[in-house]
Amino acid sequence: MSDVQLMNIFEELNRLSFSRQQLTDKRNILALLIQFKKNNGQNEQQYPSEAEELKEIDEQLKVLTEKKIELENLQERLGGSHLIDTTVSTTESPPSYPAPRVILEIGELPRHSAPTQCPFCRQYVTTEVTTKAGSAAYIVCFISILFCCIAGCCLLPFCLDRCKDVIHKCPKCRSHIQTCKKL
Repeated sequence: MSDVQLMNIFEELNRLSFSRQQLTDKRNILALLIQFKKNNGQNEQQYPSEAEELKEIDEQLKVLTEKKIELENLQERLGGSHLIDTTVSTTESPPSYPAPRVILEIGELPRHSAPTQCPFCRQYVTTEVTTKAGSAAYIVCFISILFCCIAGCCLLPFCLDRCKDVIHKCPKCRSHIQTCKKL
């Protein structure tokens, strides 16, 4: 019977901890609101509802704290304080920006570095990108020669990354993952 009572006490302590955390967060936000109003030149008579609500939250926190102390004392009398951990861990909220999209289909890799899974070492990596003159650079060079751009302008495609093929490599195992051809 005492194990059931201990579990009930443990669950109630968890509920109390959660309620106390919510009230504390609400109190902090309300205190920030009051401080904001004070900084903007409003006096305390202009926001009595916030001050009353702040007092109510403080009273509720006091009641919850007393309840928590009573439950912890009861738990100690039943001999379960060493069996159950009453601390509640909190986690941070997720970031406001979306997680990066990992490209698992190698054929869909863009012309810039991208997160993917290396097919050779099976690690999740952000690819290293290098460029290499490919068929597009040679075709643009040939077309510029046909239009009488002999003065060196025909070599311009070999200097521009836009005309070159992009090679994705794994930064961990140095394997060639994919070549994105311009044409």
